[in-house]
Amino acid sequence: MKQKEIEKYKQAGKILREVRKESKDYIEEGQKLIEIAKFIEDKIKQGGAKPAFPVNISLNEIAAHYTPKKDDQTKVEKDDILTIDMGVHIDGYIADSAYTLDFGDNKELIQASKKAVEKAIQKVEEKGAGISITEISQTIEYQIKKRGFNPIANLTGHGLKKYETHSEPSIPNVKTPNSEKLHENQIVAIEPFATDGSGRVKEGSNPQIFSLKQTKQRGVRDRNARKILKKIKKEYKTLPFAKRWLTQFKKLNFSLKKLQQKNILRSYSPLKDRENGLVSQAEETIIVKENSCEKTT
Repeated sequence: MKQKEIEKYKQAGKILREVRKESKDYIEEGQKLIEIAKFIEDKIKQGGAKPAFPVNISLNEIAAHYTPKKDDQTKVEKDDILTIDMGVHIDGYIADSAYTLDFGDNKELIQASKKAVEKAIQKVEEKGAGISITEISQTIEYQIKKRGFNPIANLTGHGLKKYETHSEPSIPNVKTPNSEKLHENQIVAIEPFATDGSGRVKEGSNPQIFSLKQTKQRGVRDRNARKILKKIKKEYKTLPFAKRWLTQFKKLNFSLKKLQQKNILRSYSPLKDRENGLVSQAEETIIVKENSCEKTT
């Protein structure tokens, strides 16, 4: 990687840190999720960057891929647990981070995912390039289980590349046979999920997040669908986007469905614990160094 690219990853991380701090101060009981989403996404833009994906706002048993609809009336209630997963990019170079807030009595669950990401990053700091993914996963699993919770086995950390929010390698939250090792200048997001439920997620319904799967548009006859596709390719490229970001277009639901049928778009359904257990998440982005690592977020 060129130094200019590394600097953009770092700058994205700096903006994310600032927005993360502001959002923690902003969020309170009784707020609508759509208000929180708009606040965070607007702050990212005001900072001179763009959202790398729609802010994910996960309540209670939801683990990932939930972003509010334009008219979403869902609020943060007493006893809720709330996770914010945000991404920032500058020219496609991404920073990704998540944190969980407690509006009830779930401090230990939040601590489980938080300590897991801290200890996992410590392992990478100690060994740097060449550390095995298995060792990172084992650390995450141990930290969560020793506090009496389950790591979510079918969600993973991941690599980050230009305009790619999820690239190789995958970093499981449980120990698995894996000979792969991290290498120098690799950008990875380590993101433990802890739950008092089953430790596995299932898909929900009514996805609000989509991304471009392929750029070909052969066979797209609907004029409105072609307009929407043009906007997606120009504004978001291969990064995920929210349906609420496109509400200026007519026949939006119909057009998105047509683009999915043509295998041009993919959708991301909300993911929740199979037993409706509460879920916490912590996530940080790091640059792997020869003998250590650098946290960008």
